[in-house]
Amino acid sequence: MIQYALRALVGTVVASVSLAWSTHAPAEEQLDACKLLKQADVEAAFAPRKFDAGTAGKAAVKSSPQLAAVSQCTYTSSGATAKDRITVSLLARRAPSDTSGVTPQAAKTGAIELKATPVDIAGLGDGAYTVNMGSAAFPVIQVNVFRGKRDWFVFACAAMKMDPNGAVAGLKKIAATTLARQ
Repeated sequence: MIQYALRALVGTVVASVSLAWSTHAPAEEQLDACKLLKQADVEAAFAPRKFDAGTAGKAAVKSSPQLAAVSQCTYTSSGATAKDRITVSLLARRAPSDTSGVTPQAAKTGAIELKATPVDIAGLGDGAYTVNMGSAAFPVIQVNVFRGKRDWFVFACAAMKMDPNGAVAGLKKIAATTLARQ
């Protein structure tokens, strides 16, 4: 189980680094994943669970001529033990220009290199796919959504006791709600 958690962590770190690097002009605005993903949306998607107020990631990146804006927000459900909790997060990336965005195909290629199997999702953003970056014992389900040529949103859910299909359904729900609000 530890090796799967480490693989998921490495995947997130690799994604965070690759999400940030670019070589074009800065975006007009910064991202705040905690303003994009609301606690009420997470609780509605994963009811009857209750979640904390959300924690912003400590490694947010502001856009610059070389870097895309990147922001993360994490919500953790209550539970008697760690095995009973679910963590839901959003990692958002906005490229500084249309030419510096990450394509869905490039992102899927990265997931495949990490030994994951992307599955396309129709009707969500301008391209979307789901992938399990964890294991059967500790699923780390992601729904990756692309909007336009600049925005990449990674909605993720991790837990020891979780139905992967239920996680995908919940993540698709919060992704649709988040995108509709923009």
